Amino acid sequence: MNSSELEKTVAKIAGLRLEEVWCACEMLMFRFAQYSLHAQCPTRIVGKGDILLTTLDYQSWDEKTDSNNDEWYNLEKYKSVIVGGKVRSVKINPLYDLTIELDNDVIIQCFVGNGYAHYGEEREQYRFFEIGPDGETEEEEKLRKHYVVYSKHTEIR
Repeated sequence: MNSSELEKTVAKIAGLRLEEVWCACEMLMFRFAQYSLHAQCPTRIVGKGDILLTTLDYQSWDEKTDSNNDEWYNLEKYKSVIVGGKVRSVKINPLYDLTIELDNDVIIQCFVGNGYAHYGEEREQYRFFEIGPDGETEEEEKLRKHYVVYSKHTEIR
C-alpha cells in the first residue's frame, strides 16, 4: 500500500469530529466517530500556532510516578481546545508522515520516527482502524482491518 492509498483510507475521517484523545505511556490515541488512530511515533498537536503537546513530552516527568509527565499534563490542560474539531483535511506524504487538520485550528502530526532497522525489526509507527461495537469478541475484532504504518512500509492486518 503506498502513501496515496493509505491517505484515501485515513481520509474516511474527513468531516468527522475528534471525539476523544488519550495517552498510554508515550502513545497518543485519537477517536473520530467509529475510527481510531493509535500513534506510537513522534506525534505533536499544534493549536493556534503553538505546540500544545508532543509524545516526547512524556520524557519530562518527576521520576516517581509514570503519570506525572508533561505529555499527560499538557493533554489534560489543552484537551478542551483539542477535542471537538471537525476533520478538514488528511494528508500523508511519501514517507508516511500523517497530518490531520481540524476546523478548530488544531493540527495533529505523526512523524515516522525510525530509519532502516539495524539492530532490530522495523517499528510500528501508527495504526488506523475502525472500532467495533461494544461487546465485540476478540475473534470479531481480529477480523477488522488495521492499517499499520512501520518505518518503511505499511501492512493491512
